[in-house]
Amino acid sequence: MIRVATLDQARAALTEAPPGAAVLLFSPPAAALSLGVGWWRALERALRHDYPDRNFEAVLDCGPAPGHALEAIRAGVTAVMLDAPPNVLEAVADIATASGARVLGVGPALPLPSGERK
Repeated sequence: MIRVATLDQARAALTEAPPGAAVLLFSPPAAALSLGVGWWRALERALRHDYPDRNFEAVLDCGPAPGHALEAIRAGVTAVMLDAPPNVLEAVADIATASGARVLGVGPALPLPSGERK
């Protein structure tokens, strides 16, 4: 699992991954709220175009905002992370599944790459 905040960081992560390795890319914390869904969707599209043979999943962190998670799913984001009560996670996950996406609950904190720390 790798936190990426820019397209260049995501490209580097995919380039450096061993061939055939599954790569899990995470946005910065609550990025859907601060950077927007469109930014992540554009990043994911660019990566799918540039790395069609790479096995990766790009997960947009939606913080505590189920509305942003639903917006991301409608926009075509394939995976979102949501910090919400179980009943909310389940409801959003049902919608995601119907759209071919998935929802992850919050796990351990993941650090930003060293160049992105404040």
